[in-house]
Amino acid sequence: IDQLLDRLAGVAPAARAEAGLRWLGRSAGVEDESERRELAELVCGILSDPQFAGLFGPGSLGEAPLAATLADGTVVAGTVDRLLVEDERVSVIDFKTGRVPEGEDAIPRYHLEQMAAYVAALRVIFPGREVRASLLYTAGPTLFELAP
Repeated sequence: IDQLLDRLAGVAPAARAEAGLRWLGRSAGVEDESERRELAELVCGILSDPQFAGLFGPGSLGEAPLAATLADGTVVAGTVDRLLVEDERVSVIDFKTGRVPEGEDAIPRYHLEQMAAYVAALRVIFPGREVRASLLYTAGPTLFELAP
């Protein structure tokens, strides 16, 4: 799902479903046609949902590497699923598959720690900009905007 979101974000909306089906069959090795259709529909639905538009629009980056040394000497390095850098704000989004938490307080701690590390690194990389973090659970799809 992560790879499909990344690949289809730059494809024209009318061509996404067919491109997704083709990629899932040829490159991802998904042999079952109904599974290919289900995955393509899920991803196309996320990409076309206005709630998620900014995450996949012009200027957003998929699979963006980041690295920074925090004030305490901790080194944070990783690859974020989506990054949107704007003049006043930086948004980082990570995709999660599997069960959608019932609420923000049910998000696994390690997901929150991962995002906190990304936020800390992005504050070093982009000083003076607001940094926002979100988790997109693709099974919903449900977007959780995390508290700063």
